[in-house]
Amino acid sequence: MPRSTSPKKPLRNLFNLLLVLGTLYSIGLSAVLLLRNRLTENFKWIGLFNSFAHMLMLPTLILLPINLLFRPWLGWFQVIPVATFIAAYGRLFTPRQPSTSSVAKRTIKILTFNLHGEAHLLEPILDILRASDADIISVQELSISAADCFKAVLADLYPHQALYAVEQSSRGQGILSRHPINNPHYWRNPLIAHHSLGHLRAEIDFDGTPIIVYNTHPLHPGMGNEGFSTRPRGQEIDVVLELADNDTGPVLIMGDFNMTDQAEDYQRITQQFKDSFREVGSGMGFTFPDLSDFQSLPAYWPLPIRLFPFLRLDYIFHNAAFRPIKVHVWPTSGGSDHRPVWAEFALIDEDRE
Repeated sequence: MPRSTSPKKPLRNLFNLLLVLGTLYSIGLSAVLLLRNRLTENFKWIGLFNSFAHMLMLPTLILLPINLLFRPWLGWFQVIPVATFIAAYGRLFTPRQPSTSSVAKRTIKILTFNLHGEAHLLEPILDILRASDADIISVQELSISAADCFKAVLADLYPHQALYAVEQSSRGQGILSRHPINNPHYWRNPLIAHHSLGHLRAEIDFDGTPIIVYNTHPLHPGMGNEGFSTRPRGQEIDVVLELADNDTGPVLIMGDFNMTDQAEDYQRITQQFKDSFREVGSGMGFTFPDLSDFQSLPAYWPLPIRLFPFLRLDYIFHNAAFRPIKVHVWPTSGGSDHRPVWAEFALIDEDRE
């Protein structure tokens, strides 16, 4: 009689195959992580890789303990991606410093929110704006309908508004403030006017303290005429950084930057400003895409499938005049495809008086 095949052998062969594939994946990922420091995002595929690098490293966090348990020598192939991930994000999963809001003389609350051009279902968005209790709110992708609504129903909470809505619903920009807004300046990149999303600079008189606020929304790398290229986004960020370099006193730069924290543009910004979420936030801080609301799905997502954020595109950056106290991603999106980012800061100079 022929011997029966043990059911364990096919499973063992499948397991070994998965280990081999995981090892090959880790080798390729390690090579790209090493190469990107030499090639830079002038190579478009490096820019694309940096947009998803945090997700691409996640499987190696699972592969490493499996290999250490069953094939310890294979674990060496996960060292580079695992070490890179831990260096970039490990501290975001450690206990954060306790809040110092109780000893700060004055604090200011900030919200930045990409509205994805919503023009009809505005009540959930209004609920978030009211619940934020923010002193200053920056909004991107502001529609004409939303701007008119804010002027009508939020004037009591935010009497000072600088709203620049245009016919294309995804091109508007705005600031809502409890404090006077001076010298607002809205612009779009003239070199890519057809695609440009917009930027807004304003001075906020915070009880006698001038605060410079930049509400910025650079071009997504896939939106220009160059294929997937980070160059147009970098050009727009350069303009903002050059302007901010001439500002003195408290400066905030916030908005939808269409970049992850692995991008070279992020590295250039954080050479001059601090990432508020990375300072005191917890977790990965994903803000996009929130496709959990079927009533307000964007045009680029025609499938009736819920999708929750796995990219961090929305940021609040601050200079040395601020100390972040609390920063978190809002738990809902109000029908937008972005979740807002909320922050509370203390003004350092006043703290030391």
